[in-house]
Amino acid sequence: MQGGELNNLYIIGNGFDRAHGFPTSYTDFAYFIYKEYIADTQPEYKFLEREEFLEESENILRTLQDDIWDFPPSEVEGAQPRSYEEGLILGFLGILGYARTADLWSELETALGNIDYKSIRHAIDDVVDSDGDFDMGKTGFALEDGSQEWTNAACKFKSTFRDWINTVEIEKSKKIESFYNYLKEHRGYFLNFNYTETLQKLYCIQDRDVLHIHGFRGDGENSIIVGHNSGEIKYESSMLGYDDNIRSLHATLKKNPQLDSLKKFLNTCEDITNIICIGFSFGDSDDEYIRALINHPKTSHAAWVLNEYKKSEVDKQSRKLQGFGIDSSKITPEKIL
Repeated sequence: MQGGELNNLYIIGNGFDRAHGFPTSYTDFAYFIYKEYIADTQPEYKFLEREEFLEESENILRTLQDDIWDFPPSEVEGAQPRSYEEGLILGFLGILGYARTADLWSELETALGNIDYKSIRHAIDDVVDSDGDFDMGKTGFALEDGSQEWTNAACKFKSTFRDWINTVEIEKSKKIESFYNYLKEHRGYFLNFNYTETLQKLYCIQDRDVLHIHGFRGDGENSIIVGHNSGEIKYESSMLGYDDNIRSLHATLKKNPQLDSLKKFLNTCEDITNIICIGFSFGDSDDEYIRALINHPKTSHAAWVLNEYKKSEVDKQSRKLQGFGIDSSKITPEKIL
């Protein structure tokens, strides 16, 4: 690798911030929610340490599933804002309990796109008429009315995510000397999947050389992007109001790829010789960014350098890049951080 010239592009993922000791995993976010909204409202789960909460989280979400049909209406006169917000979060957690995901908190964004709306629908009993026959109209109304606050709940969940990320204190950490020295020899630009200013504050990287592809907490509350990358919902219940509400919820939870922002950023860069990946997991939701890098003229001929944190992870990442058509000779593991 060449030093001096600005010919490297760093892809920075959450593993980078965690290497600096920051509590920025989705499980840290889950425990933040627990402390803010669950501990004081669920007496049987009041005094849980972090690991205890994670062990009990599946049971906790199961107990909250009934709340998804019983959101506090925002227009109630005299209602306390905090009570309404708690109701939104607890209800949304109940919805999240229906996610078809093996490890909910470790795969949170995937879970947001894999909610089992069919099971949710069948969790509420059909309404019957005086003869005991299925009343489609009243059942449809019950489903629509019960799900009308779900989009608001999703918005509150996302704003709570922003609240959490703003609690991370960069000032309490120090730069990692080995990485600092590496940067001096291998200058470059940064495609940052994190929301924090770790690069700028600890390593004096200029803002113009960093693209926070999913938003930056310093840019205001609406800049943070979090969500799933799944396609449209295939399930339909034949209850139009309910179906409209779940489609709205699914759309609210969706994370739209910022490909135009990436293209504009790359257009300002010099030709890139090396793409250096640090703390980046190569999750499926980020595949479109990898394809964009492979196809952009500034980065299409670059070699790929994978920070060697765990050999098994490097092997997995290498296989994924090869699946995109990158020749194995252009993929190198290196201990950087």
